[in-house]
Amino acid sequence: MKLFMTGGTGYIGQAVARKAISLGHQVTALVRQETSAAATALARLGVQLHSGDLREPLSFAATAGAADGVVHAASTNDASAAAADEAAVVAMLSHLRPGTAFVYTSGIWVYGNTGAETVTETSALNPTPLVAWRPAVERHVQALAASRSIASAVLRPAMVHGHGGGIFGMLAGMARQAGCVRVVGDGLNHWPAVYVDDLAAAYLSALERAARGDDRVTGRIFNVVAEDAVAMADIGAAIRTSLSADRVEPWPLDDARKSLGPFADALALDQSVSGELARRALGWEPHGPGLLADLSAQTHVQQIDGA
Repeated sequence: MKLFMTGGTGYIGQAVARKAISLGHQVTALVRQETSAAATALARLGVQLHSGDLREPLSFAATAGAADGVVHAASTNDASAAAADEAAVVAMLSHLRPGTAFVYTSGIWVYGNTGAETVTETSALNPTPLVAWRPAVERHVQALAASRSIASAVLRPAMVHGHGGGIFGMLAGMARQAGCVRVVGDGLNHWPAVYVDDLAAAYLSALERAARGDDRVTGRIFNVVAEDAVAMADIGAAIRTSLSADRVEPWPLDDARKSLGPFADALALDQSVSGELARRALGWEPHGPGLLADLSAQTHVQQIDGA
């Protein structure tokens, strides 16, 4: 398949690009700067680079429209995120041909706090403020894609780990600066988790099955979760072990908000989320290490998601 993707230079996107190339797909990725280290790494994989900007959909919509399938995994990660995401989705879906496939990236934060209850794709949504806009975009993707006979799928990844990147790499970087591991809130919460290479496999399965017209995938939403709920106290301890840090300490939410804004509320979520539907419908089975084993075994480096 000829694939177009946004977010290819980001943490998740790089893994998706690697997986797609390994499966023999032709991949074109949106990049802001073709000479950046992340873009150069994609090019070495065999990914074709397309210069553009997520905030300017006309800079890439036609190229996306020439593809057999699209993976949208980018975000501006700022105050413009909602508007930029909506505009990008509309532009790409408006250019895609009937019969093509479109995979949209959402996330489990749309469920808000679940507590001990393990939620599924049919559970009510209560998004944390940082992603309050995402459910509306999910619905728009499904409706617009269906109206144009495009096979869409929405993925809601869990907290992504692996290779020292993502949020866990960020937490480790903060711990190095602070001299201790700081856990937002009281540390009694839980995070669902998925290994980044397993997540990439789910993207490709969703894309390929949607393109084949699989009714179990087209128009559906999937939680991509390998571990339903990992205790934050254990996560903090694993990061402390990996860094040989002195201690793990709670970071009161009100204080964390002063530094992190609404991101702090997302980190304080207490969630248990099932990934069973993805296993059944996508034929997906995670094979990577569990979160705690991964964190304990690695020295983490901070990586920032790109567009």
